[in-house]
Amino acid sequence: MENRKLQVWLPLFIGLALALGILAGFQLAGSSGRNSSSNKNRSAIQQVLDLVQYKYVDSVSLDSMEADGIQAMLNHLDPHTVFIPAQELAEANADLEGGFSGIGVEYQMINDTMNVVYVVENGPSAKAGLKTGDRIIKVYDKVIAGNKLKGSELRKLLRGDYNTKVEVTALRDGKTQTYTITRGNVPLPSVEAAYMAEPGVGYIKLNKFSETTYKEFMDAATGLQAKGMKKMILDLRGNTGGILTEATNIADEFLPDGLSIVSTRGSHVKNKEIQSTKPGIFEKEPLVVLIDEFSASASEVLAGALQDNDRGTIIGRRSFGKGLVQEQYDPANGGAVRITVARYYTPSGRSIQKPYNGSRNDYQHEVLERNPAKDDSSLQKSKEVYTTRAGKKVYGGGGITPDIIVAFDSSRVPQGSLPLFSGNRIGDFSFRLFQQMKGSLTQYKTPSDFIKQYQLPANTWDMYATQLQQDSVKIPEVSVSVKNDILLIIKANMARYQWRNNAFYETLQPTDKLLQQALQTLKSISK
Repeated sequence: MENRKLQVWLPLFIGLALALGILAGFQLAGSSGRNSSSNKNRSAIQQVLDLVQYKYVDSVSLDSMEADGIQAMLNHLDPHTVFIPAQELAEANADLEGGFSGIGVEYQMINDTMNVVYVVENGPSAKAGLKTGDRIIKVYDKVIAGNKLKGSELRKLLRGDYNTKVEVTALRDGKTQTYTITRGNVPLPSVEAAYMAEPGVGYIKLNKFSETTYKEFMDAATGLQAKGMKKMILDLRGNTGGILTEATNIADEFLPDGLSIVSTRGSHVKNKEIQSTKPGIFEKEPLVVLIDEFSASASEVLAGALQDNDRGTIIGRRSFGKGLVQEQYDPANGGAVRITVARYYTPSGRSIQKPYNGSRNDYQHEVLERNPAKDDSSLQKSKEVYTTRAGKKVYGGGGITPDIIVAFDSSRVPQGSLPLFSGNRIGDFSFRLFQQMKGSLTQYKTPSDFIKQYQLPANTWDMYATQLQQDSVKIPEVSVSVKNDILLIIKANMARYQWRNNAFYETLQPTDKLLQQALQTLKSISK
């Protein structure tokens, strides 16, 4: 059952892992072009490509062949050494750079139509007049509604060079209107949420480590301190990594000067150790860090540094187990190679990298073979044993094992109920309901008022069941707890549409087992 639940989330995680490269280190390290001298100085691969180009009977895409050939070579290496084709590179880099040039909207595809669910305040679309609830049906003369375009195709149409223009046609209240939007900088925030979970307890959720993450974290942390934060919950669940230095800079804020954070070692790069070097803003206050099986790379660097230095409490499930450092090189074909150049080691000397002797597919799906309903520390105890600064045992070779393990509650989502949660069915329904109810939501001045006072319409479950039937989803016998979970997610989505991410996570907080365990742990710590 637990494996099936993980299968719902695994495609999203693998997509994120590929987009970020699950990088612990990110470096643009120049480019290399083709050698145009005689054949004796050209590789056999290049000679074969030349033969195909000049001799083959039909026309073929050399770029595609070249990309396939490069990836085939890299498949003989570790799973994180990858080739990113030119058409995917800009989007892959955007996550690491913390933003991109676009029109500044967030959307959901509902009935194969792009529905605007959020317009970035003072962003390009807001200035042009687009509003939440608009349905974009055309970009220039290309009809996008009803054409089943992939997300990558839609983003390619809407994103572009800074200060260039794009023309979109949107449907609002049954009328169409065309807007000319000047593309601008659109941030991709790393801090997904930051709010006071309880009086004195701040909650910060990081979804990646990009070039802007440390600054975002500092802004969020100092903002919560101004609101009275004395204890912190740092949520790294689902954070697949990113730029190493952003993670180590954050670790430095929790550790006193002179402590090891991480070291990197490789055959062709100089060994390096990063230490804490400056007074931090949260060195002594109580701290809990949340991780799960989708916390990878730079997330594990941060969690491992804190655990090995006996700083805070790690709660959750064993992390992914990615301990390799990549650098990025740009070949002449417009793509990029992210190649592993080193391994990273936590302060105790342990490697977090899990084995990768099998196929890449097996490696990526290894999390499905875990049994998250049980304490998997027994698996770790078969690995290398290390000790923290205070003498506590920790284990290498397969991710970070939390100090407190909180397993899945498989009884809450029986196998037959999984289709009710899959895809974006709940999100689609939530937005439709929000559109119907948004006028009445204005009476709630704050998310807290909404969470405490708002009640969904009495027939909400029946309306959702009707949508499922229209989507040809067979509705099983549903327990009260499953119904309540789905209704709470619907309410949380509506809170997000009205007040953004903080309200979403605040609404779900009462049923978040890991977060509740964190709050309970912090209550036992006096400051």
